[in-house]
Formats: sequence, structure tokens, C-alpha cells
Amino acid sequence: MHSNLLTTVALLAASTSAVVLPRQQSQQTIANAGGAPPNGAPPANISDAAVADFQGVNFLENLESAFFAAGLKNLTGLWYDHRLDLAIEIVTKVQAQELIHVQTAENILNHFNKPTFTPCKYVFPVTNVGEFFALSNIITSAGIGAVINVASGLALTDPTLVPGPASILAVEARHDAFFRAAADVSFIPNPAPFDTRISAAYALNLASAFIVPGSCAAIPSFPVIPPLKHCSGNSPLTGSSGPITFSFDTNEVDSSKLTGSLFIGWVNQANVINYTPATVKDGEVATTIPAGLAGLAFAALTNQSTALNVNDLTTETLAGPAPVQIS
Repeated sequence: MHSNLLTTVALLAASTSAVVLPRQQSQQTIANAGGAPPNGAPPANISDAAVADFQGVNFLENLESAFFAAGLKNLTGLWYDHRLDLAIEIVTKVQAQELIHVQTAENILNHFNKPTFTPCKYVFPVTNVGEFFALSNIITSAGIGAVINVASGLALTDPTLVPGPASILAVEARHDAFFRAAADVSFIPNPAPFDTRISAAYALNLASAFIVPGSCAAIPSFPVIPPLKHCSGNSPLTGSSGPITFSFDTNEVDSSKLTGSLFIGWVNQANVINYTPATVKDGEVATTIPAGLAGLAFAALTNQSTALNVNDLTTETLAGPAPVQIS
């Protein structure tokens, strides 16, 4: 597709997502979503950890809603084809449901007089329908992973708040199943028995790749990790074996940490971290995909191989995470 179209689509996405989301959604949004935020009484109190969790949900759901609003504008305009009518109906519902998720998080935060986040401006690198659905899958899968992490934390600190994120997870999984099937006929909607949990820091670093610098009124506090990019080949699926290559900016990683043994830590499903030895040269990382992975995995460059869970791996990550579509 002509390179000028990429610029047009990217600018369209950025301008669409700059719209400030209303605190109370319209009746049309509620109708499109199939319902409004929960109307039950809020809990009597909330922990600081839970506040941070819901602020992260607020921030990430803003991005998801903006992404689907921009995609919907393209699906009904620049990319319109009557064969997309069902997909347009589904994405309309998805975008409305993301707005309801935003308001759900904001309602909890507002009740306790805690700060909420308005949307930033975003640029999404999609130029056609196929790329839109492929990125929808990645963004939704990352969102699912982040909400799993939120629910896991709330189960320890604020168990009465778990049902909301748990219900969101089920809906997001339905979204993701559709996006996988729409992105590529070779993608089955349910590739693994478990979805993959990622840390809040991983999710926010993945989100930052789409944010126009300086466009956020405020952002949650999170450690910035240098990005790791999957050098993908012609196939969208890597399979659970064989060599794989990543890249990163050597200027962003402390060179003293690249002198010893290096590994790629693989985050996938509900398993402990799987490590494969990595060779780094001039910003390229060569390693092998371990057996037993399925669905979407997240890869991180690290100089240790002992962290067993994603939150511990996050603190030891030199670059990452890179989403890798295994199956």
C-alpha cells in the first residue's frame, strides 16, 4: 500500500484518540455495549495497591477504546467493504464495551477521590484491515495479561473487588477470540488452555509504543524498559521450536550487563518462566523458541535465569517484552 496512506491512517488514529472520554457514557454507548457499569454499592475501603491497579486499568482501557474507535472509523470509511458489515457490528460493540470498562475503573477511583487518567494521543501503525485485526489481537492479549495480574493482586489485597476485573477478563477473551480468527485464517480462536499473565510494567511499556510523546496529561508511574523487537519473517506464526531473532537499541541498555551469560525469558500461559540461552551482537539477539509454548508469548532479554514469575522477571529485564505469536 502506498506510504502516504500509512501517514493518513496514523494521523487519523492519533486525532480520533485525542477525544476526552466522558465520565458518563451515552445511552447509545450503553446500548451498543449491551449494558452499563456495575450499579452495586462500592466497597467500604480500598488499598493503595488496588488504587494503582485500577489506575493502570483506566490508562490501558483508554488506549484500547481509542484504538477501536480509530479502527471503526477506518472500517466504515477508508477501508469499507460490505463484506465487513458483521465485523463492523462486532467492533462497534467492542469499542463501546471498552468505554464501559474505562468508566467502571473511573467510578471506583472517583468514589475514593483518587486520580483518574484522560486519554493521550496515539498513533497505531496499521494501514489495512488485516493489520488492524492483527494488532487488535496483540493489544487485547496484552490487556488480558494485565487484567489477570490485577485480579491476582486484588485477590490478596482487596478480594471484594475481584469480581469486576474477573468479569472484564471473560469479555476481553471473547474479543480476542474474534480478533484472532479475523486476523488470519490460520489462527484458531483458542490456541492454549490458559491466557498469559503479564506485569503492569510490561503492559504499560507495550502501551507506550503507541503514545505520542508529551500528549498525556498524566501517566501512571512505571519503570521504563528498553523495547525488544521480534524480527519476524513471512509467517505470522513462529511455531514452538526453531531459531528466532530479536533486536534492541544498544544505546538504551547498560553495556556492562551484556557481557556475561544472557537469556530470553519466555512468559507463556500459567507456567514458570522458560529460559533459552541468547547470543547478542550489535543489538541483535539470537535464541531458540522452547518447546511447549502456545498462543501469544512474551519474550524478555535478561542476564539471569532464576526468576520464576513475570513480576520477578520484570525487575530483571534488560529489554522487552516482545510479543511473539507462537500459534
